[in-house]
Amino acid sequence: MSQSRFSGAVSLFIAQAVVLLLGWIAHPLIGRILGPGPYGIYGVVLSIQTIFGLFLALGVPMAISRFVAQDPQHARSILMQALRIQLIIAVSLGVITFLVSPLIAYSLNDASLTSYLRFVAIVLFLQAGYPIFVQFLSGLHLFNRQALLTAFYAVIKLTGALSLIFVWHVYGAFAGFAIGGLAAALLGWHWTKNIGLSNHIKLPLRNFLSFAGIYVLISVGLQLLISLDLFMVKAILKDNIIAGYYNAAVTLSRISFMLLQSLTFVLLPSVSALTKPSADRAQAAAFISDSLRYLIMLILPGAALAATTSRSLLRLFYSAQYDQAAAPLSILMIGLAAIAFFLLLANIVSGAGRAKVALFATMVMLVISPLLGLALIPTYGLIGAAWQTTIAGLIGLVGLAVYTFRTFRLPVPYQSILNIIIASVIAVLPTYFWRVSSLILPLQYVALLCVYLLTLFILREIKLRDRQLIAGLHPILKWISQ
Repeated sequence: MSQSRFSGAVSLFIAQAVVLLLGWIAHPLIGRILGPGPYGIYGVVLSIQTIFGLFLALGVPMAISRFVAQDPQHARSILMQALRIQLIIAVSLGVITFLVSPLIAYSLNDASLTSYLRFVAIVLFLQAGYPIFVQFLSGLHLFNRQALLTAFYAVIKLTGALSLIFVWHVYGAFAGFAIGGLAAALLGWHWTKNIGLSNHIKLPLRNFLSFAGIYVLISVGLQLLISLDLFMVKAILKDNIIAGYYNAAVTLSRISFMLLQSLTFVLLPSVSALTKPSADRAQAAAFISDSLRYLIMLILPGAALAATTSRSLLRLFYSAQYDQAAAPLSILMIGLAAIAFFLLLANIVSGAGRAKVALFATMVMLVISPLLGLALIPTYGLIGAAWQTTIAGLIGLVGLAVYTFRTFRLPVPYQSILNIIIASVIAVLPTYFWRVSSLILPLQYVALLCVYLLTLFILREIKLRDRQLIAGLHPILKWISQ
């Protein structure tokens, strides 16, 4: 993995952490300002907005990332055509959302939701430009600037929402999304106005839209996959309190998944650039191998630590009354880690022009998950729901991993996997006798992370090249490579 891609991945990971942190700040504040009733409306409408928003955030934007990475000389021409396509989709989506708002409100037995959903239709339109510029920067491998634009959007969105909520209440909270999207789009336009000036090239519209459509279906499918267990708990067990417990487990288990989403913005354009017809196949295979090794090194210990400290983790974010969610959370951490790894593999095969394979694997998981839920939830309750998602995620991961390694003819890194498992076990073992309060938990994580890295170093899994990559992030880190 090149230094620029590695530093870009780190920058995007930090930016996504900022987005999540601001989200954790925003939700409690909005809840306190609005009160339980309006906050409930906000939560329902936000869920609907998120699903509709995926069509604008992960369709044309991810396609532009791939196509620009393969043809940077015509980047500006591709950008302008993509903006026109996004505008058409945004207008269509806004009109559809506006028209179906009464039907959605009726299905939820609350006619008052109609006006909020119609306002969201306007918000979706005003947000449409921002993701185009984010992924355009990704396609050009300007990852640091992409990270800054992502963080800028999150800050402006939060500031706008908390400023207007006192005046427009629920509408003000959603207006923050529009303000953040517009401000980030304007900044993105300013940063990219002189990039990629060249002769016009006609975009292969059919291939472009095909990739965009398939990628959206993968994204929506995975979003449904990580929500199905909660929906089925609510429908089968018919107990709001139990559903509340499980929602706490689901929310915390998604943290790693959402953090690792940022890495997809590096993987997809990088693989696209390295697998274009004129590229060096050996270089592409080496990049994918390095990426997978680092991802295993990152995902495995994080999931293991969260799983073994689930009770303290729940108390850190919620309270002792949610302790019943601890066991399901331990299982879900494994499941969401598997789905996060699946997402990253899906971006690798999609970047190489095999998005239909990732879509097929996603559909298989969507078939398996509800069948498991019907079999497990009535008997095992929340534990059964957690295993529903985890088993489906592991099946999808194994299938796509086998395909990826065979397609790119990658050697399976058995020694690295063994070293990472050993280091993870050694790092996790102290949690069984070193019990800490929820407030001390972050310090325990830092200490055990140091144990994990030290063990990898002793096992010689952390090599000189790895240390050089880290040292290249900033001059202050030069000592690491010595």
